[in-house]
Amino acid sequence: MTDPKRTGEEMNEIPEWLDKKRFADQQYLADPKIVKSEGEDVLLSDVAFNRHEYNDGSHVSPYDNNTVLVGTEGLRVKLVQGIDRVQFQETLSRATKATTGIAVDSPPDERDWEDMMRGGLQSALETQTVVFEVTGASRALTHQLVRSRKAGFHQQSQRATYYGDAPEVRMPQSVYENAEAREAWLRARYHSLKAYTVACEEGISYQDARYILPESVTNYILCEYPLREFINVYAYRACSMFLWEMVTVMRRMKDALVEQSPWLEPYIKISCEKNQKCSFAGWEEVEGQCDLPWAREDNRTFIASPHLRIGRGKK
Repeated sequence: MTDPKRTGEEMNEIPEWLDKKRFADQQYLADPKIVKSEGEDVLLSDVAFNRHEYNDGSHVSPYDNNTVLVGTEGLRVKLVQGIDRVQFQETLSRATKATTGIAVDSPPDERDWEDMMRGGLQSALETQTVVFEVTGASRALTHQLVRSRKAGFHQQSQRATYYGDAPEVRMPQSVYENAEAREAWLRARYHSLKAYTVACEEGISYQDARYILPESVTNYILCEYPLREFINVYAYRACSMFLWEMVTVMRRMKDALVEQSPWLEPYIKISCEKNQKCSFAGWEEVEGQCDLPWAREDNRTFIASPHLRIGRGKK
């Protein structure tokens, strides 16, 4: 099977299944099929939202700096609100007494809060909230960060803010190390940002113009976690089988919190660190990807059914 739009050399670099799909579908980027709803819909109008016409210059991203960050370069995490140890431990001690029927005004006992931190009735862990500021985070990362159910987030707006002519973006290390992929990536960056600036200059609102911005565009976000939620999220998301940017942020969050409250360190662990069993519940293989010695296929608590597996061992 031959595709007249690609050379033989290019075809050798593409999996057979993808080559067949492209040839059969004839879905080429240069000639997309545009499907538009019939009739007028006031909900689709674009009149009320911020745009160049309304902007007085104060709603401009501070990261309009024509910079491509590679890997985790420039990714920063700051602890904004930590834990008041005395207050927190007293609250946990009172909560433990209440749930066990002991008078709450009895003398405090350090074992009370330690039991709750070790895994006892943990509802009182929600009385304290930790807040982190993450800067240089890609939108690919923040799409995953905000999935935590019991956390709160405040993110730099793409609706109210002009992201600039050349906003900062983040390039994966894997792309940077591949010359051909890197070149294509940089071309795509240029054209997507150019389309964004043209749309804004043509009077399109920032809300609608942002649809062309790449997920690699960086921004900042405040993340609020009840301590109980942070411990649970860290146990899952700090696993190196997740997005490298996510893993880096979660581990830096822990480092920042432990620096402020060293007594918390024993209680903030990746799930597998507790029993040295790989608890990754995804479909991918862990060997060669995870940095922990017990990450082996024969040491996992979950292995996907054969038809769902992703990776070298699928067949």
